[in-house]
Amino acid sequence: MDLTSQVHTFFVNRIYNSKLLVKALLFALFISLSSAYAQETTSYSLINESNTGLLKRAELLMDTDVITSIELSKALLLQAQSADDTLLSAKLHNLLGKANKKNNNINESLHHFSQSSAYYSKLNDSRNQIKASINYIKILLDEKRYDELANRIETLLPTTLVYGDEFFIAQVLLTKGDSFYEQKKYNDAITQYSSALKYLVNKDEQIQKQLGETYKKLAQSYKRLENREQTAHFYTKALDIYTNLDDLKLMARTLNTLAEAQRYLDNLVLALDYSTRALEIHKEIDDPVGLAKALLGAGIIYRHINLYEKSLKHINEAYLYYKKVNNVLGIAKTSNQMGLLYTRLKQFDQAEIFYQITIDLPKGVVEEKTLASALREMAVINYESGDLESAMRFAQKAYVTYKTKNLTSYISITARIIANIYRAQGNKNKAIEYYKESLSFARETGSKLYEIKSLTALAAILIGIDTNEAISLLKRSLALSTEIDDKLHMLYAYREIRIAEKQRGRINESLRYAEEEIALTGIIQYERDESKLALEKAHLHSHKMEIELETLREKEKLHQLELEKKNNEIEISGQARVISELELAKNKYASIALAFLLAACLAIVLLVYRSFIASKKRNEELDYLAARDPLTNCYNRRILFEIMNRDFLDLPQIEEYCILMVDIDHFKSVNDTYGHSIGDTVLCGVASLLQANIRTSDSVARFGGEEFCIILPNTTQEQAIRIAEAIRIKVEKAIFDDIPVTCSFGVTSIKFKARTPSELIEQADLALYEAKSLGRNQVVLWDCAFEEFKLFRSE
Repeated sequence: MDLTSQVHTFFVNRIYNSKLLVKALLFALFISLSSAYAQETTSYSLINESNTGLLKRAELLMDTDVITSIELSKALLLQAQSADDTLLSAKLHNLLGKANKKNNNINESLHHFSQSSAYYSKLNDSRNQIKASINYIKILLDEKRYDELANRIETLLPTTLVYGDEFFIAQVLLTKGDSFYEQKKYNDAITQYSSALKYLVNKDEQIQKQLGETYKKLAQSYKRLENREQTAHFYTKALDIYTNLDDLKLMARTLNTLAEAQRYLDNLVLALDYSTRALEIHKEIDDPVGLAKALLGAGIIYRHINLYEKSLKHINEAYLYYKKVNNVLGIAKTSNQMGLLYTRLKQFDQAEIFYQITIDLPKGVVEEKTLASALREMAVINYESGDLESAMRFAQKAYVTYKTKNLTSYISITARIIANIYRAQGNKNKAIEYYKESLSFARETGSKLYEIKSLTALAAILIGIDTNEAISLLKRSLALSTEIDDKLHMLYAYREIRIAEKQRGRINESLRYAEEEIALTGIIQYERDESKLALEKAHLHSHKMEIELETLREKEKLHQLELEKKNNEIEISGQARVISELELAKNKYASIALAFLLAACLAIVLLVYRSFIASKKRNEELDYLAARDPLTNCYNRRILFEIMNRDFLDLPQIEEYCILMVDIDHFKSVNDTYGHSIGDTVLCGVASLLQANIRTSDSVARFGGEEFCIILPNTTQEQAIRIAEAIRIKVEKAIFDDIPVTCSFGVTSIKFKARTPSELIEQADLALYEAKSLGRNQVVLWDCAFEEFKLFRSE
């Protein structure tokens, strides 16, 4: 199927609006005429121009009608491949890759991006080859096809490095890093992200934003590895980038995550500072989701510094927002935090209400980890209140969830809770079983703190059952506690060893550990006092910041008062002006006579002006009639020469300029056969058709009788031939009062060295004569060989 047939089929199937249908048919006719001419003229190819236009149309359609865009692109691709047009094929494959991705046709999208990359490779267009390949690997990442992605990157990265575009290199490395991150290979992800940093050095805004995002990805990777210092470090670097870019939204969100990082480092004052700054920015921008996250983060920090009232206020604000927009995940997280807060306050009834909110949320919508946390905390509350049966039910549900998700650290915690419940029920065997499981998973996580807790709990129940094993476990717990400088758990270990040694009858050893216990208790009490001092400092800092913020607000109020004062002064000034105007009004009546006189003068001026306008309009109508042929409404011969003489004043500056001489074939026989009235109808019909098929910059004049001249400024001879051929076919297809006619066309161009309008018209007339000699209904371009016809006609 050729291009003409494909375009006709496409538009007939797709366009239903009548106006668009007419335009589409005209466009299709234009393509048909152009294709016919292209077959005759090897020096001019319209197909490429048409394909370029249709490619643009397909690109525009992708945002509004992706299916139509795909169909049109496929039709063009077949044409481009049959014409062996490599560049157009590459562009169309790339467009089809984007369109199919948007339409969620993933395999089709991958195929087209791959083909686009291959075609650009043939053209040695490395830039577009790499861009297509980057689109390809990003889809593989979205689809989690990590093995394919790794293989593709191994091929792409060397090409990208050779090409040397730093942004492209960074994109490939970042995609590789994202792949490792999603697979929880965080160290490998850090390596790739760090490598990408070397290529993000340009100060361009887009690259700087990408640099900020890369710092965030590094921070998130270190967060997953629980490297708190590096997490805070890279969030700080991201914040610096966003501050330089003055991107308030990214600044606020990064401040919030940085506050969380500092909280994990126990830098509570710094965490509170970042959190407060985040909240202040959020009040200035429209980012309700970010604001809710910032409120939740601030609430958690306030809880850590024991400012429970403020903590409740902030977390409750976040909870109310999530409830308002029905954000189930947000409701679950804030409900859990409210529950934890009320647990700290020993208000267990309130805590249970909020944990139950999370538990009652729709299944499959809440994150399983969040739901399990609510179940686990409910188990602890019921355990503390003595409702062991309910505690076991909640704990087992949480345990199963953690097991299913293979969350080893949470399995360790929950197994220890279940063991505590069994121990309270008097089932020591089951308790030992779960303490051992808790210890096993604690070691698997690599968390020394979790291992210490499991060791101490298991050892405590083994005293009296296997006291030697208990002491061995406790000494291991003591060693680990000393290693991480956790004095509280060192104290627990000393206490249990003291009890175990006493159980074994080793009183001296028991006394020695008792002394260690007493000494350590004093140290812990001192550190608690220091901790209280730190908390008080945090409270003081919080209070100081609130005062500073209130001061700023007061300054803002004063500024508003100053503005109001200025406005009042302006208002008073306005009132004074009104008083002055009232004073002037006293003299108004003295000027009434003058006003009437001025009004009379104005009326006279208006009458004269209307008379002038009417006269000008009549003159314009006369000028129009003087310039037009009364029968056809085309310009007359006088105006034709005026236009051409004006154009020829700048002859050296004219680069392209053509005229067409048009003659109605066998017009005399029309007059003789049907009469002059019908002949006039035919003449007017042809004239209207000529005028309807030229540009606004072109002109049509009746040269005489049935002959017309069309001026085509800024038009090449190839374009002029195409225009003439299009009009010729339209005349041939038209019917005027049931009478078919045809026209012959003579075409010439300023390129043929005519120096005057008369010479140019004469060239076109010779070409017209040649067209009529060849049998009429043809378009002929002037040739120097036609000069002999001039001599022949003169004879």
